[in-house]
Amino acid sequence: MIVPVISLWMPWANWVVLGWKDIETRLHKRFYGLKGKKIAIHASLKWDDTAIEQARPYLRDWQIEQTNFMNRNKFGGAIIGTACCTTARELTDEDSFRALIDCGTVKRQGLVLAYPKIVKAIPCRGKQGIWYAEMPEEL
Repeated sequence: MIVPVISLWMPWANWVVLGWKDIETRLHKRFYGLKGKKIAIHASLKWDDTAIEQARPYLRDWQIEQTNFMNRNKFGGAIIGTACCTTARELTDEDSFRALIDCGTVKRQGLVLAYPKIVKAIPCRGKQGIWYAEMPEEL
């Protein structure tokens, strides 16, 4: 089965598949076409060194500790999960906790995600934008 894929820097990708972050944000609307689709989450090789500080107001202490122990290279460069994109819309300040980033002072667009699922890592190179990958049928 061929599914649309989006690449996220780590630990943002990890947080999505763990279900901690159920709104993925962008500063553009180009991902709106994913509304209503099952998508794959690709963890890039890049680790965002500013992620914990940006998400700190919305994470619990145990989540920050667990993030600090994540292996920064173990799953990078791989599809690590799936989620269903239920809607796409402009975000408001009230979305900040679900997005794990300030959505009030910066105008952000969001993909609202549901049913995150961790999958056995499928190594592959990521790409910008929406790209497509073959996924096992059982996923």
